[in-house]
Amino acid sequence: MLVISVMAWCLACGFLALNLSVAGGYSIPAAVLFLMSFLVFLKQRVGALKLTKKDYLLAVVFSSYALAMCFFVYLDGWHTRELDRPSRFLLCLPVLFMLLRLMPPKLPLLFYGVTAGAISSLGVALYDRFYLGLSRAQGSENAIMFGDTAMMLGFISCAALMYFYHKKQWPWALISALAIFSGIAASFLSGSRGGWVAAPLIGGFLLWQSRDLFNKKLMLVGLLGASVFLVGVITTPQTGIQQRIGAALTDIKKYQSGDSYTSVGLRFDMWRSSFYLAAESPIFGEGQYGSREIRNELANQGLIHPQAAKFDHLHNEYLTALGFHGVVGLICLMLAYLVPLRLFMASVKRYRDNWDIKPYAIAGALVPMCYIDFALTQSMFSHNIGVMMYVFPIIFFWAALRWQEMRYVN
Repeated sequence: MLVISVMAWCLACGFLALNLSVAGGYSIPAAVLFLMSFLVFLKQRVGALKLTKKDYLLAVVFSSYALAMCFFVYLDGWHTRELDRPSRFLLCLPVLFMLLRLMPPKLPLLFYGVTAGAISSLGVALYDRFYLGLSRAQGSENAIMFGDTAMMLGFISCAALMYFYHKKQWPWALISALAIFSGIAASFLSGSRGGWVAAPLIGGFLLWQSRDLFNKKLMLVGLLGASVFLVGVITTPQTGIQQRIGAALTDIKKYQSGDSYTSVGLRFDMWRSSFYLAAESPIFGEGQYGSREIRNELANQGLIHPQAAKFDHLHNEYLTALGFHGVVGLICLMLAYLVPLRLFMASVKRYRDNWDIKPYAIAGALVPMCYIDFALTQSMFSHNIGVMMYVFPIIFFWAALRWQEMRYVN
């Protein structure tokens, strides 16, 4: 079982490291882990963690979300292709229970993977922008998903920095600091404005959580470095950030004057359509396919731009859930966000002075925190990478957190 354990956790590391730099970099490790889980279940349970109510709660929330989405697909005409993405909430659970059976190596493989993923995302972004000449970095994904995922990897690298700083592993601490800036820079180069909102909010959370770890002088140096970095990337014309911010302001002015055929304007119209859909069917919504006729009618009446009626989602996770799946769907979405966040934040509070455990809890909490922000301007769960980069990092860090508790508390 030792070989299987090392292999499983190395695959988790590879998932985090390759998701943006290699096409299918998240799919192959996840598929192998899923297949391995059946092999592990056939083995005797030796050294496995004793499952707790929190483990079952996480599993129940994920499986309930998957089943609820299956129900909504049924109501919407049973287009089975739409079962693929929500099924990941269910298919990740065998991997979770497998990792709770397999003690990870003492090496912090997940933090190695996160930092590698963030740094490699910047490499991809630089290649796209300055070698290929693309206007927005995107890798093998669309620019929004690439930028938001890179931003999240950069934030989670902050947890890695906390861990390595506590362990006095200075080379890895420096690599983690580089990974933080790399993930954020890759997001800027993608031009994904929605993810930028998270930077000051989550940055404040991370500073507060690490106030007892880093001394004031070091934190001031870090803040100064971050400020210089942000000013540099914003004022450098080649990054395209000024243009993206200026374009957003121009789009808003155009929308106010009646021109909604812009990036921001179409989003506003899609968001408006969600309230019409919710009014038609407030409990279970109109569905992705069932809503098309209503949205086309809204376009014919001049209430939204015709182009806004053609999207498969509404560029806002909350309003997509409300319009397509009603209040029930919105509640399911919020549970999928808030329950994992609550579980991880409880551990952040419980182990506030234990830096062998706390960084894993912070890393896990950052995943739903980031998605809660990203969901304001993008429907993350409408994309394969959006679902995969939510459920799998959560179960990876949850299992790792549980093993750290066993090592340092029990």
